[in-house]
Amino acid sequence: MNFKSTLIALGFLACITSNAQDKSEFVYASMEASHAKELKESYPNQIDILLTNRNLASVYIHPEVAHELHQKILSHGPGYLQHASLAEVNKLIQRPVVEARQVLNYNITEQAYVNQILNDVNEDNIEELIQHLENYGTRFHTRAEANVAAQDLKERWEAIIATAGRQNDVSVRIVDHVNTPMKSVVLTINGNELPSEYVIIGGHLDSTVSGFNKAVAPGADDNASGIATITEAARVLLTNNFKPKRTVEIMAYAAEEIGLVGSNEIATSYANEGINVVGYVQFDMTAYKGSTQDVYLATDYFIDNTLNLFLIELMEEYNTIGNHQFSYGTTRCNYGCSDHYSWAMNNYPAAFPFEASFNDSNHLIHTTQDTYTNLGATPSHAAKFTKLAIEFLVEAAKRTEILGIGNVDQAKAKFYMNQKYVGFEVPSNQTIKSATVINVAGQKVATKNQVNNNDKINLNQLLNGAYILLLETTSGEKLTHKFILK
Repeated sequence: MNFKSTLIALGFLACITSNAQDKSEFVYASMEASHAKELKESYPNQIDILLTNRNLASVYIHPEVAHELHQKILSHGPGYLQHASLAEVNKLIQRPVVEARQVLNYNITEQAYVNQILNDVNEDNIEELIQHLENYGTRFHTRAEANVAAQDLKERWEAIIATAGRQNDVSVRIVDHVNTPMKSVVLTINGNELPSEYVIIGGHLDSTVSGFNKAVAPGADDNASGIATITEAARVLLTNNFKPKRTVEIMAYAAEEIGLVGSNEIATSYANEGINVVGYVQFDMTAYKGSTQDVYLATDYFIDNTLNLFLIELMEEYNTIGNHQFSYGTTRCNYGCSDHYSWAMNNYPAAFPFEASFNDSNHLIHTTQDTYTNLGATPSHAAKFTKLAIEFLVEAAKRTEILGIGNVDQAKAKFYMNQKYVGFEVPSNQTIKSATVINVAGQKVATKNQVNNNDKINLNQLLNGAYILLLETTSGEKLTHKFILK
């Protein structure tokens, strides 16, 4: 937080503190109990802690004080989930811990198709849409511009569908909400074989700045970049006649900045209707390269480890060499930092690849300076996230067409393990150069370089948890196998 924005925030908070008895603008919310306690100590008249259970608290809070979570405690996102009523927030706080939904057994089979269509990602399209969304001036959820942006995005997505000639199996709908006048936008590609299983990506369309005046909130990085990222992914898939086995949805949410309102209402309705979402990935801020690595996977307690490992597998398969190369690392995001939390709280597997380590992310977000020019005026970083989105959607939803299995014959490879080692047998027509074990944080925790086709790697030093075994051949081809050490 820079000095100027600090003064603005302090002045605004002094103003609302002077009117402490007026709670007409307060909202019910859930957040981490430790964060609620910190806010209560700093702004005792602007937050009431209603109930705590385990590590969560239900609160009654002024939204602008809640915004201080972003400035003081977190480095991204609202950090809280807004609820319609006291009963609703306390229901969340008091609900019992439940086992996670069954997670899809993700695998990689679509190499030829994915490698072909990644070449069609057009950085100019990403740049144009970031600038277009910035030019609304603001997309704050109560401003008229927000719904103009939503309607325009709907029409843009419909134009992509029409250009691809896919009106019969692809549609776009507007979603109304209870806790915001802003609309969300959802694109649906009907599944052909497993239509009741959903693979979803999304990002938020709204923007914000600190203080009373929301008329200038350009939100180029936060989150025009994410919307441009997923829009280009949709265009590439439809242009290349992607017809998935599972239903694919791409979502642009309303009112993320005031407590994940749009995504929370949608994810909750899906859970109430029993919709089977087999994987959700969030794209929120993709254009600013603030760290050494390119893509940073959030590893918070509510992130699904199996889904994170799958994203690592995808990047190892498609993005370690060649024209589509980029690197990855891990970071932490905290409670309610973006819309993936809405899906995770409804017991769906969710993940969040981010533009940088959170400590190094764009410090100009939530200010009038969050502009494309201040991003460095290049869409190349965001294009990496478009490629990851394409890889995820294709490999998780799968094509209806007959699938290949890649260069390494995974069907004939055999894996076995006990508590001391993981072993493998690979067909003799392949020469294995190295075997590496990767954990859910993306760290290479065991490596063996002198490898036979029938070999094993020692696991004695590893803690219990989920891992990937990565085999690399002398020709650069890769084979992965997920396993759990208990």
